[in-house]
Amino acid sequence: MVIWIIGLSGSGKTYLSKKIYKKIKGKKILIDGDTIRKYITYNLKYSKKDREKNSLLISDLCKFLDTQRFTVVCSILSIFREHQKINRKKFSNYFQIYIKTNFEVLKKRNNKRIYSKKNVVGKKIFFPTPYKNDIVIKNNFLPYKKKTIDQIIKKINDVNKKKN
Repeated sequence: MVIWIIGLSGSGKTYLSKKIYKKIKGKKILIDGDTIRKYITYNLKYSKKDREKNSLLISDLCKFLDTQRFTVVCSILSIFREHQKINRKKFSNYFQIYIKTNFEVLKKRNNKRIYSKKNVVGKKIFFPTPYKNDIVIKNNFLPYKKKTIDQIIKKINDVNKKKN
């Protein structure tokens, strides 16, 4: 199973993915788009074309891990709706979570100083509403309640049972 967590930079993807990862049982792996970019796609920049290559590489890595029977928790910007459509067919089981956050709130918060740079998704590069989300979380930067994480895990488990 691949759990694909989407949102703008600073929306809480990494935080949520770590919380979900801790609750998943069995053979699992956590993939963060920023980490993959740092260690595997180090020659790619931030143009839309390079972002597309990076997205496909991460999707292919997730596919490989999926075939090895890992549950993959992947946090990624994921700005290509076509890739999200392909993911629904590509993986043995796919679950997409979109963290929806107001762009103005992210710009003010700007905890990684992302929004002062060039080629930023949400600022210079359009961020389309993701395709066919299983869950949408409206993040106003209050800590996720344990109950919310448990509800997400329950929904993931329910979807996973139906596919297996």
